[in-house]
Amino acid sequence: MRTLIDLLAPEALLRTGCNSPKRAGDHVMIGTNHGPVYEIVHVAGDLAWIRPLVNGEEGLAPVNRLRLV
Repeated sequence: MRTLIDLLAPEALLRTGCNSPKRAGDHVMIGTNHGPVYEIVHVAGDLAWIRPLVNGEEGLAPVNRLRLV
């Protein structure tokens, strides 16, 4: 399934190339930026439920877009 970012900004490089396994409790960042740090709450297939460490909204993110901190 393609996301809205994939459709509207296909040139955006959100996949990190980080092939390390991601598990619940790991701290990650999204994409290659140096933005907020998230904690993985649960991983199911190719999606992860993430929660920001400081503030913001919880949500789902594709595992291939997450990079371990």
